[in-house]
Amino acid sequence: MAVAETRRVGYARCSTDDILTGLSGRGVLFGVGMTIHDWSDPFGRLFLQTLAMVAEFEANIGHQRTREGMALAKKNGKLKGKQPKLPAPARRSIRRRYAEGEVSLADLATEYSVGRFTIHRIIHNPET
Repeated sequence: MAVAETRRVGYARCSTDDILTGLSGRGVLFGVGMTIHDWSDPFGRLFLQTLAMVAEFEANIGHQRTREGMALAKKNGKLKGKQPKLPAPARRSIRRRYAEGEVSLADLATEYSVGRFTIHRIIHNPET
């Protein structure tokens, strides 16, 4: 098994154990640097499990930092979620014109350069 970065191994440590056990059952040995580790050997098992735990820890730290950054951005008003494709006045106009039967859904989509589903969502979900 060739892994360029150890953090790629341990995103889910339980699956790493399953992968390593399955490969070991087929006689595959694991090399880290110039050292070969045997999964059936207690030291090799300890070493590979430790690598997987460190990799899982690094992944969790990355996730935590992302969540903290998103919370800070939301607090500062920088993270608002996906913005509507069309401004509120355009959405009101679409609802009014469609309700009055002026234009079809496809014509509105073409006029506003959006997909028909976007127009459908605006018409049938007034809160958006």
